Amino acid sequence: MKKILAIIACLVFVSTGAEAVEISLGFQAELRTASGTLIKDVYGNGMCYFPYATVKLGKGFTVGAGYEFGYSRSGMIGLYKEDTTLKVSGIEAFVGYQFSISMVTPYVFVGFGSFSYKQTVDSPAAQDVDFRKSTFFAAAGLKISPMKYGYISAEVKYVPLMVKPYEDEVDLGGLRLTAGIGFSFGL
Repeated sequence: MKKILAIIACLVFVSTGAEAVEISLGFQAELRTASGTLIKDVYGNGMCYFPYATVKLGKGFTVGAGYEFGYSRSGMIGLYKEDTTLKVSGIEAFVGYQFSISMVTPYVFVGFGSFSYKQTVDSPAAQDVDFRKSTFFAAAGLKISPMKYGYISAEVKYVPLMVKPYEDEVDLGGLRLTAGIGFSFGL
């Protein structure tokens, strides 16, 4: 993750002399859907949140980073229907391309995320899970700018996140359907 952030910083530094730089700060609410059947049956879908910052360099090339948090779901698990909780959060860095068509700006991103997942089960026989896993992801969306500096956004992001906390692999990944707001300013 440190290497990715260093590369992003270098790209920002090198390109700032070439053309005007546009910085965007935003906040998205995300519906986090579960791909894995076991996860979907026990915890289901849930909301998470994603504050982020992007820097548009030159002809639509964009770099950015953000933090996903807030997914915390409870359920019942196992033969004895014991209480369980799952929490997932992560740091993401991404690169992409966006192009403006009047007030509408479609975009695509690819990125790398490092996600923390914690599972607790209210049982003396179960061990808690507290791990971190990294993966690549992809997103596409659009921004609509009804005013000079502000925008609203909608996005679809897919994050594959296969983890193996015990002997069985489970799928914590899935689609994120997002809606957000933000503002942009140039330097």
